[in-house]
Amino acid sequence: MDFLDAWRRATQVTSRLRNAGRTVSERVSRSVAGGLSATASVAGDAYTSTLNWKNNNEFSNWLTDHLSNQYATVASKAMDAEYLRTHIGGGWHRLYDGGHTLAGSWKAVSSSLPDLAALDQLGVWANEYWKDLITTRGMPILILDHADQVSEYFKHLDCVNVAQLIGGEICGVSIYCNWNDPAKLVASATAAGGSGIVYANVVAPLVSLIALGRAYFLMRKSEQDDLQDLIAPALQGLSRSGATVLLITVIPGGFLLHLSSGIVISLAHGYVWNKGNENKEAILAMMKDCLGNLQNGLPRFRGLPLLPQNSGPISI
Repeated sequence: MDFLDAWRRATQVTSRLRNAGRTVSERVSRSVAGGLSATASVAGDAYTSTLNWKNNNEFSNWLTDHLSNQYATVASKAMDAEYLRTHIGGGWHRLYDGGHTLAGSWKAVSSSLPDLAALDQLGVWANEYWKDLITTRGMPILILDHADQVSEYFKHLDCVNVAQLIGGEICGVSIYCNWNDPAKLVASATAAGGSGIVYANVVAPLVSLIALGRAYFLMRKSEQDDLQDLIAPALQGLSRSGATVLLITVIPGGFLLHLSSGIVISLAHGYVWNKGNENKEAILAMMKDCLGNLQNGLPRFRGLPLLPQNSGPISI
């Protein structure tokens, strides 16, 4: 009997230790997953915000110097044939000459090397397309007809380069990490999309649409049609993007410094935002006290009503 009791107690202790270990493991896993998700979101937002025209030039030039060989070939001259003949578009000739779209570049390369086999032509075309895609102005999305009637912003918006595609992949990782959290999806989408629109980066807003669509799907699936719950995350993303863009603009330095600063700014913004949410009532009370002191100090404002006492909490 003593042996059976001892065995039962040992079994219970072992079961408790196993459950405790499983609980600790689950907590660690959730903590690591949450940390990776937050890091991916911050890195994606900071990268997109850092990609303004100046630093896109710097990063694209670095990629060009290390990952491509920029020398003229028969195929590249065929792609530039219209520009070499008419000098259409000047430095923006890829948007106008028709030889740098997917179809136009393939036609130019294949016609300039008719003796090569199809696979060899495909290899040459891929190399030439990569050489132009990795540069600052990249490759065009749409062919434009009137060079003088299009602003610089829309010319940048009509180009895609490797630096922007890298940013789109980072935003995609952020979306994947937050795949089941509609609030985080909306915050990440508005942050990346906002800075992308400011800096004429067409890739980031397009990727952000996936996050918005997923967030809407999750809301409908959970039968929560009240989209007002997503207003606060959207404001969080926009304010985070705005703070990052503003401070990166005034901070001198190159791409790496701006990227590091963007990550720090995003982390600091998240901390301040969360603390503000935790202390909404205290912040509202402090605002009321400040307004009361201001009205008591200025005679002409003494007759104005204060904030109503029963006004609800302000969403931060």
